[in-house]
Amino acid sequence: MEKIKKVSIPDNSRIIVISDIHGDIDLLKKLVKKVDYHQGDYLVINGDMCEKGANSKEVVRYMMDLSLNHPNIYVTEGNCDALIEELLNENPALLIYLARQKYSLLNEWLEELDFVLTEVTTVQEIKQLLMKHFTKEINWLMNLPTAIETEQYIFVHAGLEDIENWQETDRDIALSTPSFFEKNHQANKYVVVGHWPVVNYSTDLPSDNPIIDENKKIIAIDGGNMVKPTGQLNALIIKDDTFSYTYVDSFPTRTVLQDFQADTSWAGSINYPYYFIQPLTKNDYFTQCKQLETDRVLFVKNEYIHPLSDDKYQAKTDVSCAQLTVQKGEQVSIVDDSCSGYTLIKKDGKLGWIAKESI
Repeated sequence: MEKIKKVSIPDNSRIIVISDIHGDIDLLKKLVKKVDYHQGDYLVINGDMCEKGANSKEVVRYMMDLSLNHPNIYVTEGNCDALIEELLNENPALLIYLARQKYSLLNEWLEELDFVLTEVTTVQEIKQLLMKHFTKEINWLMNLPTAIETEQYIFVHAGLEDIENWQETDRDIALSTPSFFEKNHQANKYVVVGHWPVVNYSTDLPSDNPIIDENKKIIAIDGGNMVKPTGQLNALIIKDDTFSYTYVDSFPTRTVLQDFQADTSWAGSINYPYYFIQPLTKNDYFTQCKQLETDRVLFVKNEYIHPLSDDKYQAKTDVSCAQLTVQKGEQVSIVDDSCSGYTLIKKDGKLGWIAKESI
């Protein structure tokens, strides 16, 4: 890993860390406002500004302007931001990606120039055009560090190798290693990562909130924005060696009309990569299923069960298999109100079902 930026942060400073924006300029601005960012803070954007969401170009422009006009703003590269290298290296596979990818920074730039991809378009043609009109943005993206190191923290998009000299971590691993929270490192500092949505680590009560392992010194903050159907954009806040967080999402909110007490025997979730299930007992609203890859028995909402054949089933998408306790007067986010009998909600970043009459 060649691009490591060392930053000295005073002990009494507030550090705000956001990752995996994925082209969602509205939520980014909303979150920056919610954390009350000011020039005395240190703001770290920990990779993946781009792709998947509909406004990558505005996220890049916003972060470029913010970092040029305010001190103490630092941005690391993510695997999605590093896509720009495929353009500069004239990788012909980039054309296939752009043809298939509805939302992409490069497609947004081409659309801004009224350029339409055709069967005879070459990657060299795209490169020449974009380099002419977006030189500043491309150079800025290419010069982003892979990791930022402070006295107590390492900010890197995906993770580190478990080696004595963490600086020798392969760049591809730093940008793309999966499920780093389940791994180890030898950096002797807290390693803050995004890349892998934290809900994938959920066991009993699924949550999109940042998670911290103080023993391994790993903090994972990817809320799955624009990637997970329940996703949110997280901000990790570090102040005086203590951790807190807040988040924003795009779900409508509603006031709870009557109390609902969760059945705590309902737990777990369907999350990547464990989607295959075997129905056991079907009820009016939920089916007790065995999750084949883990052998866990879960209550899966009937509408989320997809038959592949006469005897093979999988969940249609990620979904909570837990219930949540709510009280009258509380504000909750409505994730899915389309199912019979129960509504999927989010409360304080946690996900679960409540009876429809409670909303």
